[in-house]
Amino acid sequence: MRTLFGTDGVRGRAGVFPLNAATVSAIGQAVGERLGGRILVGQDTRMSSPAIYEWLRNGVQRSHASMESAGVIPTPAVALLAREHGFAGGVMISASHNPYEDNGLKVFGPSGAKLDDAAEEQIELRVEELTTGGEEQTDPIGAAPISTENRTGWIERYVDLLLSRFPPGPWLDGLAVVTDCANGAMSRVAPEVFRRAGASVVAMNATPSGTNINAGCGSVHLEALVGVMKGGGAGLGVAFDGDGDRALFVSADGTIVDGDRTLFAMARRMKRAGLLNPPVVVGTVMTNFGLEKALGLEGIRLSRVSVGDRFIFEEMQKGAGSLGGEPSGHVIFPDFGLSGDGLLTALKVAQAVVEDHTPLGSWSHDWELAPQLLKSVPVSRRPPLESAAELQAALRRAQQAIEGRGRIVIRYSGTEPTLRVMVESEDAATNQALMDDLLAAVRADLG
Repeated sequence: MRTLFGTDGVRGRAGVFPLNAATVSAIGQAVGERLGGRILVGQDTRMSSPAIYEWLRNGVQRSHASMESAGVIPTPAVALLAREHGFAGGVMISASHNPYEDNGLKVFGPSGAKLDDAAEEQIELRVEELTTGGEEQTDPIGAAPISTENRTGWIERYVDLLLSRFPPGPWLDGLAVVTDCANGAMSRVAPEVFRRAGASVVAMNATPSGTNINAGCGSVHLEALVGVMKGGGAGLGVAFDGDGDRALFVSADGTIVDGDRTLFAMARRMKRAGLLNPPVVVGTVMTNFGLEKALGLEGIRLSRVSVGDRFIFEEMQKGAGSLGGEPSGHVIFPDFGLSGDGLLTALKVAQAVVEDHTPLGSWSHDWELAPQLLKSVPVSRRPPLESAAELQAALRRAQQAIEGRGRIVIRYSGTEPTLRVMVESEDAATNQALMDDLLAAVRADLG
């Protein structure tokens, strides 16, 4: 049974299994043995990231591999740079959108893609061989100073690669942008990139302390950005998560543009330019049915996969589509052939706003989202949902009630100790009634 890797790498409370010193060192050795050669390692702005970096390095040193630090840098930069500069692979120390107490490890192969299930399982087996009880120890995390200053040179290489996909010079001249950097890995690089492209920039939540990453800000908490945008003066607001692989947007009037609306606008734009071949967008089981209908009217098919940008990327690699993404703001473009990059997405959106003369607020007028209700229920254990009798009975009742008119998705999160319950139908009141019944069943079965 797999105990380390979830849908997006290894993730948990920093200092506690699987992110204590003994286990992280074992992971470092196992990853080093698996990848060999040079491994590029980046980190976000959590106060635990420097300690985890050292634990990882101790393990890698016991293999034939070596580590090179990329400093504080976004996750997509590690993936892209590892491929473009001939590394054996990369590791990002981050827990993405989770609070600062958590951390994680995302592992990339030489192609820049996240490791597949088979490779992760082999690493887990090796970690099990290397650990002899030390994995039960809890290691305190000291308060390390955090700075986004990066003198490694890797940030500059990443920025140059991104901007090479766009016009030279100040092509965003006249556009006012507000960037909510989530006090994370985008805090320095995102405002700099937009300024280099000619935009005027207001950067908010760009002063990480080690404990304020994702805290009431960024793509998980859009309230602050909505308030700033309603204050007027900016044409585009973008909110990143802590490690920068996702982006959500807010228009000048405070309207939120989520990943589904971004996908629709990008898909239609690419299709009209002859760049969406085949005319398919890859989404997930959480993608709103309203998007599926709207894409269909444009002659574009939606293909659904399991939740996780890795599964979207794998489907796209099979030739099933050249654009994909999630409602949470992960969007995968064909430019680099890699997983989601929030800054690349933000530049693509800004380009559409400027070149097409279409205000971001208009992106919410073309089609309607189907009413969707999503709840996250904390859980301390994960029994198979098929064995939860009350929940299965409630699920059957709900499916009968909205048969042919909606969807229900119930799944454990792959990144947090929670159960996700999603109800989608033509009517918000129906969603609420069905959700109440489902949550009562969850409490009866799982406590």
